Amino acid sequence: MRYSLSNSHLRLEIDLLGAELKSVRSAETGREYLWQADPAYWNRTSPVLFPIVGSLTGKTCFVDGQPWSMPQHGLARDREFTLVEQGPAFLTFELRSDSATRAAYPFDFILRTRYDLDGDTVRTGWTVINPAEVVMPFSIGAHPGFSTALESGDVFEDYEVVLDHEAQYYLWALNDRGQLVDTRIPFREPLDRFSLEYRYFEVDALVFPDRQLSAVTLRSRKHGHGVHVGFEGFPVVALWTADGKRKRSPFLCVEPWFGHADTQDGPFELARKPGIRRLPAGETFEAAYTMRFF
Repeated sequence: MRYSLSNSHLRLEIDLLGAELKSVRSAETGREYLWQADPAYWNRTSPVLFPIVGSLTGKTCFVDGQPWSMPQHGLARDREFTLVEQGPAFLTFELRSDSATRAAYPFDFILRTRYDLDGDTVRTGWTVINPAEVVMPFSIGAHPGFSTALESGDVFEDYEVVLDHEAQYYLWALNDRGQLVDTRIPFREPLDRFSLEYRYFEVDALVFPDRQLSAVTLRSRKHGHGVHVGFEGFPVVALWTADGKRKRSPFLCVEPWFGHADTQDGPFELARKPGIRRLPAGETFEAAYTMRFF
């Protein structure tokens, strides 16, 4: 089931499955900004990544020495949420732990995802609550995909990524299996923008660690339309498209993360996994990012 929000600028659709944002259209022109989940490329639009981000080595982690298996990016994206609050310009969805989630992730939790629509901007906020009496290890992240075919005739290479300041940026190195290596490598020369090319994504994503960025803009150099994604305080952001070597996918994901995939020396005890957050008993974690469409 889908719910909608709209104003004079944008029209949104959000699905109960995964509390996933499924559509962002211009109210004036009908232009669809969000990637539309063509399964030939990637069958999602904007999943919520919880309680892990990325992949576990062998799909395995350990809790108190016992192995647990969890799919890439966790379990929230494939679970039905409940609408718990709504207003003219916001919707709040909730997922609570149950026997099915505990089969993969043996912790109790409450996860709320809230969408606020304000003019040309969508704010996505998360609230993670630990209702139990033990520390809860978790990660959370965003994975919105944006179309690089906003106008007829557009191609991927027509678009550029504008970073929030000029600098020498560094990437997390990837091995030939696409796993993170605990090494930083320079991304080109000092710059504040670069044109999209599929060669950047032939192994996997461009992963910028260490809070180097707080915002990224994706826009067409031909007609100027695109999206500005703000994510102040997120430790990691990744840029990704599906299989840049072969698929030539017409979208780019901008992914702010609290956490990241296993490094090549995993698997790990979940509470000691690099990038993991540890939420004390009874406490709450909150984070948010914004998307401004133009």
